[in-house]
Amino acid sequence: MLRAGGEAVRASFVVAVVVAGMLGLAGCTGGDDPEPSGTGTAAAEAPGGTVQQAGTVYDATFGVPGNTDASVRVEVEPLVVQGKTMELRVWFTPDVESLADGETVNIYELTGEGDLRPALNDLEHLTQYFVLSETGQDWETDNVSAKTVNGEPVLYQAWFAAPVEEVESLDLSLVASWAPFEDVPVTYED
Repeated sequence: MLRAGGEAVRASFVVAVVVAGMLGLAGCTGGDDPEPSGTGTAAAEAPGGTVQQAGTVYDATFGVPGNTDASVRVEVEPLVVQGKTMELRVWFTPDVESLADGETVNIYELTGEGDLRPALNDLEHLTQYFVLSETGQDWETDNVSAKTVNGEPVLYQAWFAAPVEEVESLDLSLVASWAPFEDVPVTYED
């Protein structure tokens, strides 16, 4: 257990992690910066039925890392805090020239085969949040099982610890080679 001097060590560690993450993002190149979008709605078929898109706040198109004939439309919904957790919902819509009609592609392939590493950054409070994990299982959509066809969105969800400080927005990094989504709104539900 850390005592009085330990708080400075913990704060220094948090600052170091955030600074390292920021430096990593600063060297990234990608497409144009994502632009805020209106609140559109869409639906996707899921094994148990239709999943409704609540309304996106960002909409951007990026090249698929390592695949020059593929791009993916990325739509980000507001973050939702419920109790001790915060939910991220992102829709991926593929545009892959090499896919035949009806052929599927999964989130793992659309995000660079392992490059999807979501992080939420609170620059005001120098805090970074990562996907929760319990006994080796991440609290996120199975990226290999979540599949779709060209032009149809597929939902990715991930859960993080609720923000330490009440915030109005956080910055979202999904794939290192893509521009981050800045000021994603945070909503609080009882």
